[in-house]
Amino acid sequence: MDDRAKNKQKTQGQGASAAEKGTDGRYALALRAIKILEEAGYEARLAGGCVRDRLLGIQPKDYDVATTAVPNQICTVFKQKNIKVVPTGIDHGTITVVMAGQGMEVTSLRRDVSTDGRRATVAFGSTFEEDAERRDFTFNAMYEDAQGRIYDYFGGQEDLKQGRLRFVGEAEQRIREDYLRILRMFRFWSRFGFQPDAATLEACRTEGQGLRIVSQERITNELLETLGGDHVGPPLKAMAETGILELVLGVRELPETLLNTLDALQISRKEERGPARLGLILMQRLGRDAKLLEEAMQNLRLSRSVQQKVLLSLFVPLDQLGQDPGVWMEHIDLWEAQGASFLETLLPLWRVMYPDQKAVLDQLEGIESRFGHRRRSKVPLDGQALITQCGVKAGPELGLLLQDLKKRWRLGEWQTPEEGLQLARQLISEPREKPSSP
Repeated sequence: MDDRAKNKQKTQGQGASAAEKGTDGRYALALRAIKILEEAGYEARLAGGCVRDRLLGIQPKDYDVATTAVPNQICTVFKQKNIKVVPTGIDHGTITVVMAGQGMEVTSLRRDVSTDGRRATVAFGSTFEEDAERRDFTFNAMYEDAQGRIYDYFGGQEDLKQGRLRFVGEAEQRIREDYLRILRMFRFWSRFGFQPDAATLEACRTEGQGLRIVSQERITNELLETLGGDHVGPPLKAMAETGILELVLGVRELPETLLNTLDALQISRKEERGPARLGLILMQRLGRDAKLLEEAMQNLRLSRSVQQKVLLSLFVPLDQLGQDPGVWMEHIDLWEAQGASFLETLLPLWRVMYPDQKAVLDQLEGIESRFGHRRRSKVPLDGQALITQCGVKAGPELGLLLQDLKKRWRLGEWQTPEEGLQLARQLISEPREKPSSP
């Protein structure tokens, strides 16, 4: 019996347990799509990442269905059931089926006719094994039917058990079909903590130059996903050792101290973790030169929003922290205006960057935890109230008083309008520095 025959498995035991894990509504819709196709005389199964995630006990983000039906047949079958279909990728055999307001990709079985290192010209296939042969990693080349049976042609289940990353078939060939698969390997390593086998890692090293034909946007997306993983240290170190990191980021090596820092930076929001780690790597190479950092981020095709988050997180006036936490509230406002969270993202980053500032960071965390919501609510005093009830005249002094009251409101020093007026009268009675003339 050859290796392929040995690897070909159709185990019912693990499939049944996987089926029990799919309790969300999208899984039910996927089963309904499979049933509709089967009733029309076609074979259909869940395919790829959703099968992998279910076997790992992870709820999939999406459910993809593979079928022996070709695109026009897929459209006909679902239209007959008055179900909306959208030909999103019809040239590559993919139809989006919309049920209960949710889109699901239903794709014809395929085989590659030719590839150019990024895209493939495909023909529709007739067997699931042929479809599996064109997929990237063994654990992404599995299928699951409506009864929970797993169809595993290349040992993906065993690789999941062993925590192993392995290409389907010959690693070099899989990479030459799509060079972005090099970065996908490091992304899965960072996400799951799986180890690539020796052949996989060596193939990434020898074929790395092929990444030069991949668009910068796709490279950056994969890089951010890798940097956002829970196990980022080992894959980043391997990216540096294989020369991949120099190709995609211009960085030859990462000091052990930086790797430890990146590993320690466990920001809860994954989408914020990647940009924060990227900023630290760029700062290691370029220093605290905002212009150089911004130029590097533009070359990486990072969105303006991500660039702002990186710059705001790294360029902080630490010398002002102990003097006036209110100044830091202003800085935090700028950060959260980008849609990010201070407590979940910025504070963990600062704790890693500035361990010697623990006391003041603790102070900021306490203020934010107790009173941070007030930055998003209106201060219950305005200039008119101060004019009528405190006798303040309109002008620069009124502006300074309002600014001071707002800062103290956010720091929790007063809560009600009455407390605010009392504090205002106290501040008015105290000597205040006059505003300088313009």
